[in-house]
Amino acid sequence: MADYSREEVLEKVNRGESLERADLRDISLSQANLENANLRRADLEGVNLEESNLRKANLSSANLRDAYLVRADLEGANLQKADLEGANLEQANLQHADLSRANLEGATLEGAKLIGARLSYAQLELANLGGATLEKVQLSNADLNEAYLGGTKAKGIDLQYSRLEKANLEEADLSGANLREAVLKDAYCEGINLSNASLEGANFENASLARANLTGADLRQANLKGAKLSSANLTGAKLYGLEINPEQLASVLAETVDFSPEGNGSVMVPGSKLVEYYRQAKSGVITIVEPATASAVAPAAPPAEIQAKRFFGKGDVLKNATLEFGENSIVEIESRFVKCSITVGNGAQLTIGPNGVLEGCQIVGAGEITVHGRFNEDGDSPGIVGPKVLFVGKSGSVIGTVQQPPEQTRFGFEKGCHLRLKILKS
Repeated sequence: MADYSREEVLEKVNRGESLERADLRDISLSQANLENANLRRADLEGVNLEESNLRKANLSSANLRDAYLVRADLEGANLQKADLEGANLEQANLQHADLSRANLEGATLEGAKLIGARLSYAQLELANLGGATLEKVQLSNADLNEAYLGGTKAKGIDLQYSRLEKANLEEADLSGANLREAVLKDAYCEGINLSNASLEGANFENASLARANLTGADLRQANLKGAKLSSANLTGAKLYGLEINPEQLASVLAETVDFSPEGNGSVMVPGSKLVEYYRQAKSGVITIVEPATASAVAPAAPPAEIQAKRFFGKGDVLKNATLEFGENSIVEIESRFVKCSITVGNGAQLTIGPNGVLEGCQIVGAGEITVHGRFNEDGDSPGIVGPKVLFVGKSGSVIGTVQQPPEQTRFGFEKGCHLRLKILKS
């Protein structure tokens, strides 16, 4: 039995008295004026709160399981850690409400207004947010697995590190959204608008992105393997480090795309060359010329309109190869190289990324070498011959000998790097 009647509840709220921990089950509070009410930890399970005024109410840790909150006004309310599992919040006003760590599993939020709401770490698995307004909502680290977000208006939404596996985002507007490191495996995203969105490191494995608007989106280091991209528009998208099967790119639309590591437009590739360029970049543009000796050389030059750029991805291993890169080439290694001979032309930029490891390799030529990973000579010495510049970042490690050119090498070492270095004059 409820602790108070409807009339007693309204009278206490009117006097500014607390209803913290009150048992209010089995009473109807539809169209009630509960603005600024203190209902912290109150038990409102299954209560009818249709069209009630709960603006700025304190409902933190309250039990609202299966509550009926259709068209309720909860603007600015505190719902931190509240239990709203199975609650009906259709067309409710939740603008600027705080639902951090709230449980909304299976809740109905269809057509709800959540502009500026905070839902970090909220549980929204199987929730229905169809047609909801989610602009500038904070949903970082939230669980939206199998949730329905079809047609939602969510410009600038923060979904960083959130989980949206098997979620439905058909025709949703997430332009300018932050989905860095978000997981959208098997998500249904046909017709979604992700223009200018931050998707760095996001996982779209096996997702359906047909007709998606990805113009200007930052997809660096994202995983789109197995994703359906028929008629998706990637014009201006940043694709450095993208994980995808080259054949998937054959069905996309793109005028030009950006393959620069910094996403600054310095390496622009025409859409007509996208598949070819991506395939070459992933393979390091290496052609096996003598299988018996496992030697390899790069082609003389890439297409004229594409900057000479080579990328060796994380997880790959290359052994006993001979690699040659021309003048002004840009080479990044995130792979493991074992006993490889690398020649770089004048002005070439060779970067050993944080995941890159060179064991027993030799680098020869007047290039600029940057090490954020590991270089371990453990073979022919000197391991580095003739570089114009050698820079070792704070996470880098160089063990070996450097033979300087006649004009001498310029060195740079960040605090924290690991060095066991012998430097020889020309």
